[in-house]
Amino acid sequence: MIIDCHGHYTTAPRSLLDWRRTQLAAWEAGEAEPEPPVFDDAEVRTTLEGAQLRLQRERGTDLTIFSPIAGQMGHHLGDEGTSRRWSRVCNDLIAQACRLYPDRLAGTCQLPQAQGVSPANCIDELRRCVEELSFVGCNLNPDPSGGNRRSPTGTGTLSTRRL
Repeated sequence: MIIDCHGHYTTAPRSLLDWRRTQLAAWEAGEAEPEPPVFDDAEVRTTLEGAQLRLQRERGTDLTIFSPIAGQMGHHLGDEGTSRRWSRVCNDLIAQACRLYPDRLAGTCQLPQAQGVSPANCIDELRRCVEELSFVGCNLNPDPSGGNRRSPTGTGTLSTRRL
């Protein structure tokens, strides 16, 4: 069995990112965020068949450890609640894809991390994803600040060194 241990849903339905933009705009305006999108199984199949699953077949890969788009996690956008709801929507979409292709995809979750918030606050979502959605792993962002870490006193920013 050949396993791709690092696959992202780069072809997720457009309505996912549209909802994220609307969610963040609502947060910025201090308004209630919109209801999360509902993804039709046919739409999910279409977004996967022509891309990830086609490439999986062409490359001879049997299983992909599958997660949300890493570049869209945006832990530094919004606040802890925004991140929690965004992570849940993304994780539910990954679970839906895995349910449709259980022999081809194994779920990996996005944690609802936020700058200045204890990683312990991610445990409920991690537990839900493992115990209820049967995910096999999680993505941990080593810098949920997006490179703009606040100092321990909350004033100013810390520089980010790249190695």
